[in-house]
Amino acid sequence: MPSEHVHDVIVIGAGPAGSAAAHHLARQGRDVLLLDQSDFPRDKTCGDGLTPRALAELRGMGILDDLYPLGGRVHGVAVHAALGNSMTAPIPSHPEYPDHMLIVPRYKLDDVIRRRALASGAQFAAPVRVRGVESEGGRAVVLGERGGRPFRAAGRLVLIAVGAATNLLLDLGILKGQPPVIRAARGYYEGVSGLDGHVQAHFKDVPLPGYGWVFPLSKTAANVGIGYWDSRAFWRKPPHSPKQAMLHWLAHSPVVGPMMARAELQGPIKGYPLRVDFASAPTWGERILLVGESAGLVSPLTGEGIDFALESGRLAAEFCAGLFAAGDFSPRALAGYDALLRRHFQRLFVFLGYIRNLYINPALMNRTVQATHRFPEIKDLLVKILMSEEDAAGMVTPGIVRRVILGA
Repeated sequence: MPSEHVHDVIVIGAGPAGSAAAHHLARQGRDVLLLDQSDFPRDKTCGDGLTPRALAELRGMGILDDLYPLGGRVHGVAVHAALGNSMTAPIPSHPEYPDHMLIVPRYKLDDVIRRRALASGAQFAAPVRVRGVESEGGRAVVLGERGGRPFRAAGRLVLIAVGAATNLLLDLGILKGQPPVIRAARGYYEGVSGLDGHVQAHFKDVPLPGYGWVFPLSKTAANVGIGYWDSRAFWRKPPHSPKQAMLHWLAHSPVVGPMMARAELQGPIKGYPLRVDFASAPTWGERILLVGESAGLVSPLTGEGIDFALESGRLAAEFCAGLFAAGDFSPRALAGYDALLRRHFQRLFVFLGYIRNLYINPALMNRTVQATHRFPEIKDLLVKILMSEEDAAGMVTPGIVRRVILGA
């Protein structure tokens, strides 16, 4: 009986994190098998926003130019505070990142990244429903179903990139319980008026902490949605559902309501969860590394996670290169992956979580937006925070706080 083929790495999940990791690993010359439960192209419920740091990762993968024709480019941000103040600002220039965002439906984006992974040499199998990962004879064995038949594949390492789906991680004992999530809903609309090249964040008539968004896909089409976090305040009852909260916001918003007066919904409004627990989340198991949202890598402030998914896919591939060079896949060696992610993301995630807990206060949010009209550095800081830029935490100085609180 012939011996079983053993891949270098099996990647479970072909979203941005999994496909980016597969691309970078294949470029190293690794034997990579990429799995997904769906045939491609497939839809993924999301806000579709690609921040400048996400665009920088896509540029490094050689596919950014392929994405520009598929979505809408935006150069500015508009913020509408809960008590009525508003501001607009350009996306600041950065030495490494583009000075704009791109809004690309995940139906298109994910397939472009997956195809890049295949062009780099990764193999792809779908639809595969993974049921478990077992350790067997110094290797990891992925078990599941494909086309109604048993599926089995062996690898020296497994990367799990299944987004907010937690069943596999719970079954493996990597997660000990359900993590905190953002509850969100989005719909695609055509015939939206007043789209002016800005991504819009709205805090009025939405559950706090949370916000509504309008992300332009073209001059008349937009991804419109809402996301909110469970409030610790006992007097704030959560909405019945994200869809209900979204429809309430669209019906009552003095800014978005007129924009949507003649808009037509294209397809259903879809609700979805987002994991935001990276600051305390597990990131590895026996011969297993977690990437992207499977490691909780979604901004606890904005719910954006494509940039972190792409970056963690690259970081995981770079870390794997060291493991293969040393031939060491022991728990002690794998624990270094967690240390790597903490160095790269922990400070930012703790900071973003802190800001999220502050902006539940509408008066403080209003003061911050008001201060941006007098102090350009606060406007620049606010946009950098919304773009999840690494240097944002270091820009919050006593002088900035004084200007927000005292207006002087």
